[in-house]
Parts: sequence; C-alpha cells; structure tokens
Amino acid sequence: MSTTSPPGASTSASPSRKRQKTGSKGEESAPAPDIPATQSTETVSCPICLDSWSSSGPHRLVSLKCGHLFGQLCIERWLGTRDTCPQCNGKAKKGDIRPIYAKIISAVDTTDRDDAICSLEAEKQKRNHLEKLHLTTSMQCHMYASHNRKLRNEIEELKSRLKLGIVAAVPPVPGHGFFVPLRSIVASPDKKCTAFNCDNHSGIIAVAKTLEDNPSKFGILKISSLDVNHHEFVHLHSNTIRDLAFDPHGNTRILSCSRSKELKMTCLKTNTTLVTYNTTRECWSCGWSPARPEQLFCGLQNGQVMVYDIRNTRGALNTINPNAAPQKCPVISVISPAKDTLLVSTLKCMTLYKMDASGKTEWTTFPLPPGALSSVSYDESQSLVLASYKPGLKHQNERHVLMTLNTEESSVDVIQTFAGSTQQTVRSRSCLVRCPDNDQHIMVCAGNQAEGVVNVWTRPSVSTNKECLQKLDSAREYGPVIAVGSLRISGSDHLIGLTNQRVVMYKWQYPEGHFEESEMLDDDPYPVTRAVFDLNSSYDTSWLPERI
Repeated sequence: MSTTSPPGASTSASPSRKRQKTGSKGEESAPAPDIPATQSTETVSCPICLDSWSSSGPHRLVSLKCGHLFGQLCIERWLGTRDTCPQCNGKAKKGDIRPIYAKIISAVDTTDRDDAICSLEAEKQKRNHLEKLHLTTSMQCHMYASHNRKLRNEIEELKSRLKLGIVAAVPPVPGHGFFVPLRSIVASPDKKCTAFNCDNHSGIIAVAKTLEDNPSKFGILKISSLDVNHHEFVHLHSNTIRDLAFDPHGNTRILSCSRSKELKMTCLKTNTTLVTYNTTRECWSCGWSPARPEQLFCGLQNGQVMVYDIRNTRGALNTINPNAAPQKCPVISVISPAKDTLLVSTLKCMTLYKMDASGKTEWTTFPLPPGALSSVSYDESQSLVLASYKPGLKHQNERHVLMTLNTEESSVDVIQTFAGSTQQTVRSRSCLVRCPDNDQHIMVCAGNQAEGVVNVWTRPSVSTNKECLQKLDSAREYGPVIAVGSLRISGSDHLIGLTNQRVVMYKWQYPEGHFEESEMLDDDPYPVTRAVFDLNSSYDTSWLPERI
C-alpha cells in the first residue's frame, strides 16, 4: 500500500528512516527521543514529514519567525520551492529559520490560562468603570446634600423673617425713627458662632465660627450686607476665635485672635493671611490704633497687652504687664481712645495706660461698680464708655453703665445705668450706636438672653427725665444673643444681633411724614438732621465673588 508524501517533501526516506536502515546493515542508529505518554504526537513531530524531530543533526528542531516548529531538513526543502509557512501561509524564507536549542520540546496547553487572563482583564475594566461611577455618584450626592442644606437654611430664614415681621416695632420716641426687623441669616447650623464684627467701608459682616464639615477648622464667615446671598468661609485658626476687629482705616483687613495663641491679620479681598503673631498665652481680645494705622493690640489671658507694629513681623513691639491683682485676669477689651493711650478692661477692672516716648507707662485703675465685666465698648465722638456687667448675687440683672471718659485727667463719670437681662448663659457684648436721626445722640444696645430680644435704650431727655426703650425680637429658639453691633452702609443704618446660630439684621426706619412733621417741632428734645443719601458714593465691593 503506497503513501502520498506531503507537498514539497522528498520521496527519499526521512533521516530517522535512514538511521533505521543503516542500523539494519550493522551500523548503530541514534536512539529516538523519549516522548512522555501524556504528550500528543503532534507536539513532538514535524508537521511536514510527521517524523519526530531531534535536538541535533539535519532534522533538528527549528522555527520560523511566525513561531511554527519544523524539522530543519524538511523546512529547508519546503522553502526551496515556496515562500510561505506550511502552517499559517505567512511570508517566510530560508533566512527566517532559527534553531531551537532544547533536548525535549513539550508544548503546554495554556488555553485555560489565556481565557482566565482575558476574564481578569474584563473584570478589571468593569471594576474601574464601577469605581468611576461610584465616585461620580458620591460627588453628586454630596452636591445634592449641600444644596438641600442650603434650601433648608433658606426656608428657616424665611420662617424667621416671617416671625420677626409679625413683631411690631414700637418707636422709642413718637415721630422719630426706629429699628425694624430686616432679615435673619443662618451663620452656623451647628450653633457654633462666637463673635462678629462689621466693616462700614466694604459692608462685610464677619462672623467667627467653626466649620460644620470639619470641627477642627475655625475661621470667619464673610457675609455681604449688599448681597446676603454671598457667603464665604475663610479658615484661619486651629482653635476657637474669641475676638474680631476690622481695620478702621478702610483697608478690608481684619484682626482675629484665638485660643490657639495666635493673632492674625487677614486681607478679606484675597482671603490671605498677611501677618501671624504667636503669643505666650491664649488671646482674648484685639484692636487697632485709630491714630496709628500700623499699630495693633492684643489682650492675653494673664492680663498682659501686646503691642505690635505690622512693619515688624518678628514679634511684639512692647508688652504692658499688669500691676495689680484685678489686672491679672483675661483682657476682654483693648481700646485706644487717644494716641499712646490704652483703655484695657479685664473681667474685674478697667485701667487706663499712658505711654510716653521713652517707653514708660503710667496706669490708672478706675473705681467702677463691683461685679464681673462682660464687655466694654467706646464711642470716640463723645468719649463715651459703656461697661456691661454680668448678673450676680448682689445684682440680679445685667447692668449697662454709661460713662464719660476723660483721658487727660484719667477719670470717668457715670451718666446712667441701664438694667438688662436676668440671666447670661454665654458672655454677651453690648455696643453704643449713634442715632441716625442725630449723630450726637447715642443709643445703648444690648442683648437680653432671658427674653430673647435686643434692648435699645436712649438717654433720657433733660426735660422729661424718662428713658425710652425698644425691644427687638431675636427668635429665642435660635440661641441667646451673644453680641450686638452697628453697620452703616449705602445710606442705611443697621443694627446687627448675633446668636450662636444666626445673624439678625434690623434696619432703621423713619415713620411716614417724618421730615415734614419734624420741621414743625420747635421744642423737640431730639433734634432731627435730614438724612442726605449720596447715591453716587462708591463702596468697596472688590472682595465679592462672581456670581455663577
């Protein structure tokens, strides 16, 4: 029975057959390689002649560039008449023949492994896609939660405005202006506001608070009185901020002092910290010098007052040390009523320091009524000082003592004492406000934590000898009133009340026909100055972020 040779194969016997024939004539034949029983014959034989290849000799194992294996003699004869690979029909030539140096060639079936690798890559791609989808969904969820929180705050603000609008404001003096509720702004939903200050030059209301998402960050919330929808948080300190003070010279700079023993000056146009001073004790109060724009003050927990010059960033220019025992306690207020003069108030006393050119300091402690001071404010136009006392055993109400300060004689004269709230759960700060009807007339404003209102007193008339009082609702459920301040911007006068959650704004309003009736009052104890609003006045609004 004859057999047909593969294409291109010679009719002569293969080398292995030759070796067998030679052996039959008495010559020794080369032993055939051992093939494992589990290995297929196709993996150890030449696909052209179907004989086993060897590791040496004319039928040694070789490969083409495409990777297919053949016996050297067979593939050389094949490529003598053709230029393609017998297996894949790819382009091939004799120069592509490469010997393979191995005694035994064993091909391992990697089909399962290759399939597993492909499946693994597919799973990796799916995982990456799901991770990206999860990240996108998380960001959207966070954005929707923030938007939801903002809408809730707006709803609460509208409710508070509605509630405040229901409370009628009674004018303290018939025929004259009075404060009416304007709006309520959520400053800290977690009720962690500590202090605030207002800038009449830019219309910024700065509120010291703790960041809701990160309780370890303490800074200020910038609120524009020109557009209350613009809120921006600026991180400043690593501990609670005790006091804020705007630059009275109108540079949109603010001082902040905290329990982290730091005094910082920050520019609110760029939200960058310009100068940082480290102190030896916790900071309680800070202030600017109206006479010297480069001079700063900081009151410490031990009664010391640090004097700084912003041109010197290394440290304090001077240190005022307490002399008496009442002075060696936290400084709650540092005021500069005149050049080289400081009015320093601690929890127990009020001291006037005078510094000369040589650096010597003279001090005078004023004989004030006994009690624990909670705040001290000053009006430079009339040299008036308002000292507020906490309720105590002897006095069940807060006392707001109005005094005149004489810096030349280092003395104070008590004008009148106003009785306030019966309780003070959180240290409250009162203020002196110039009456919009007449800048020469001063009003005393303080929060009433027991009733949840802001009290507005006016000095009694000489002719009637009767004090006038106006109560403004501050919504007690939003927390106690911890500070009161004033803001005059764009021709309007505002009174600002701060709870530990909200900023409540009140606007000065003139009754209908106010100017016409006031001209007919000859013996009016409160002379009225006609308000002239300059609509062409320019206010600093460069710090406002652009609307999106």
